[in-house]
Amino acid sequence: MPTDSINGFIALVAFITVLTIFGTIGRLWILRRRPRTLAVNISDAAFVLFTVLMIATAGVAYDGVRQELRIRRDFGDQAIPKMLFTEGYLKEFFAISLFCTTQVWLLKGAFLGYYWSLRETLTERVRALLYVVSAYCVATYIGVLSFQLGYCHPVSTNWSTGSDRCLATLTVPGMIFQQWTNITSDIMVLIVPLFTISTLQLGRKDVYALSVVFGIGALSIAASVVRFTQVYYVVMHADNSIEAIRRTLVWAVIEKLFAFTAFCLPCLRVFYRKRHSTIGSLPEHKALFSMSSQSNSFRSGSRSGRSCSVGDCREEEEYII
Repeated sequence: MPTDSINGFIALVAFITVLTIFGTIGRLWILRRRPRTLAVNISDAAFVLFTVLMIATAGVAYDGVRQELRIRRDFGDQAIPKMLFTEGYLKEFFAISLFCTTQVWLLKGAFLGYYWSLRETLTERVRALLYVVSAYCVATYIGVLSFQLGYCHPVSTNWSTGSDRCLATLTVPGMIFQQWTNITSDIMVLIVPLFTISTLQLGRKDVYALSVVFGIGALSIAASVVRFTQVYYVVMHADNSIEAIRRTLVWAVIEKLFAFTAFCLPCLRVFYRKRHSTIGSLPEHKALFSMSSQSNSFRSGSRSGRSCSVGDCREEEEYII
């Protein structure tokens, strides 16, 4: 692989890692005053764990690239197949595959966890959909992870340097099972807010903003489809070259980039409203009346008896939209 392509891969991984760190810190700070329910805590924990795994993945990927560049410099490109695919390198690749699987499902869990915190405000139809999608995501994650850990016997064949090497994610059953469950669960997760928003009366600006968010979410699914085609090429053509495998990792990174962006964008609306609210310029009794009216309208419209402070309910309403 040309040096420019390797540098481009490093730059892409570094970019999404920095974006993930600052995005995670920013989102947690903007939404720091939310009611701390179990579902919210689980959602935030999944989000933070995604960031931790992103940093770990970047570190492992950088170490692999560093080894590759050293071999290319000292022994030439022809030495890559024999000298790079050591037991240690294959262990790193196996770890990255587990990290990537866990990361994409963690984002699904973080998203669903937030809607679980709002389940009392949802209609019965949307609530039932949330339960079904949550169960499907949990089942598919357990299934995919179990497949990756158990398909090759013993598990050490995943990093074997001999002819018995077996990479579960680069087999036909592994390719179909992992990519199919990932894409279908992404689509199901995207459906939940669509059904929720259909019950709300939105202005034109809100519709435009939502179109952008859902568009980015759709791009994440599209990137997952492209990744499937890349993995399909590797598996069906038995192309285990470092270049072909890295292309699958590039699209995995792009998929996570779009998914992360789509998950974080709604909180910017909360930040914008807090920074540009004109409530503070109104007389105190008018401001309180306005906020109370909107909060009560939100709760009554959702047929919920859940109690929360005026600011918290308003913040939840804004985040949904």
